[in-house]
Amino acid sequence: MDNKKQRSLQSFRRVQGWSVANDDILKAAPAAVAGFVGKLGEVAARIEYTATLQDTQLHLTTRHGTDANVRRTEVREAMRPITQVARALHGTVFGISAISKMPGSNADNEHLAAAAFSMAENATIFRTTLIEHGLQPDCIETLRTAAEALKASVDARGLARSEVAGASKGLRADISQAFKLVSLIDAGLRPLLRNNASKLASWRNAKRVTTKGVVGAIVPPASTPNTPVKTSVTTEDNAA
Repeated sequence: MDNKKQRSLQSFRRVQGWSVANDDILKAAPAAVAGFVGKLGEVAARIEYTATLQDTQLHLTTRHGTDANVRRTEVREAMRPITQVARALHGTVFGISAISKMPGSNADNEHLAAAAFSMAENATIFRTTLIEHGLQPDCIETLRTAAEALKASVDARGLARSEVAGASKGLRADISQAFKLVSLIDAGLRPLLRNNASKLASWRNAKRVTTKGVVGAIVPPASTPNTPVKTSVTTEDNAA
């Protein structure tokens, strides 16, 4: 969730906190206002959940967030012995050159998995030959299993991207709804706060969305050129 959405969520929570702290004012407002506050709490909770889901799924869309690198290594390690034997037998076993080439090291995971499945399929014809020349009896099954695991990792990454897209759309919709609820709450409270300057000020502060950098030291405005700066003179200075 980006900074603007985070600050919006903070404002929704402040509205909830203000409502709890000023329960007497809320009770004096039309009954619908309390309902809007309750609904805002539900939407805010949903925003927090969706934001957490979005962050989790966003991590899974990266290569470092999945086991793709491990699965990729396993596929290449399962392919290599098959290609070695096929190269050694090239020219003596008809057609075995079909399984004699490794995919390039820069092949993406999707293409690597496809190449592994293809090799496993083609190697089935030469199973006996491969085993007779030193490979494990389950070498083809090992390759196929590794390819399936890599494909699953690729699919999981794609699913994570879909989840991120869905979460982003859900966040936008919920934040929009929350702002509408705050507006309705504001409309119901304003008449009650009109003659109470301090409560009105605190309400305005609670519902506003802060801007970046508002927290921290307050920087005084720069002096206007050619405008004399007023200084305070202490009693001791006068006495001097």
